Amino acid sequence: MSATVTSSRQMRVTLLSAPQCFRVAAGLISRHLGLERPLVSRLLAQEGAVLSEGMPAAAAERLSPLLAALGVIVRLDPTGAPEEPLVVDVAVQPLRPTSEATLARLATHLRQEPEAIRAALAGRQGLLLSLCQSDAEALRHAFRRDGSLRIALSSLHTARYDLFLKPGCAMSAGLQKLLRQLGLAPCLFSGAVGAALDARTARLVLARHGDIVEALNRDFQRFDLFLAEGHDISRPDIADFLATRVRVEPKRLMSPHRAQDIRLESGLSRAAARRFHADYAAIGLETRIELVSEPVSCGA
Repeated sequence: MSATVTSSRQMRVTLLSAPQCFRVAAGLISRHLGLERPLVSRLLAQEGAVLSEGMPAAAAERLSPLLAALGVIVRLDPTGAPEEPLVVDVAVQPLRPTSEATLARLATHLRQEPEAIRAALAGRQGLLLSLCQSDAEALRHAFRRDGSLRIALSSLHTARYDLFLKPGCAMSAGLQKLLRQLGLAPCLFSGAVGAALDARTARLVLARHGDIVEALNRDFQRFDLFLAEGHDISRPDIADFLATRVRVEPKRLMSPHRAQDIRLESGLSRAAARRFHADYAAIGLETRIELVSEPVSCGA
């Protein structure tokens, strides 16, 4: 009797997240749902999209783990159930000193006290929020023209975290052993002691070693780019190019030893830092990448 009831149930299949390359998953969904492949591809590009409103429960429960293996995370709800909003993590980060007017607008938009906003913005990752997708997009749209803020969104289901030692802390034997047991390697790009953890693994490590290490969401990390130590920029064309990028005295640009602390770019996302690093290398400039650890001051 119960088997008959289960087979007659209909499920809504909602997309929570999908990898950038979802070609194989699109074919699988197309076959299982009887949808045209171009339509499936469009749906997979929209987090929160409903892939099916009335799929038999047994078929949906078979499809879900197959999609998960391909990096596509879906949620199953009974057909007709109230739709749950898609929730995302949000980081509001100051790129330069934030004006009192911007702080006031942000406090009004988020219905929080300005002083609470100011204190949160001073954190290493900025003001962290969990909002439904529509509210997060509305926040980003409202401040799209404010160049003093970066508003980054991150999927709860695909976010990856890097582990960084807290200031003044050193690697312990216990943490080193746990990282080895979990198969976690350091990140040469960012300097993290453990790279690309999912949320569950990050929580596990922090539960045991949160006194010496912190987990930073890759979507919220910020980087500065500096000239590499001892780099020779005495060529006039290189010096002229740098003069258009940074405000420094020409004498400093012509001195490799003094030029090593020149910051070329600041507050870059992880993807942008990689891109700029490669672009500078293409014109003969080696750079070093540093994770931003000091917050930008906010307001007066």
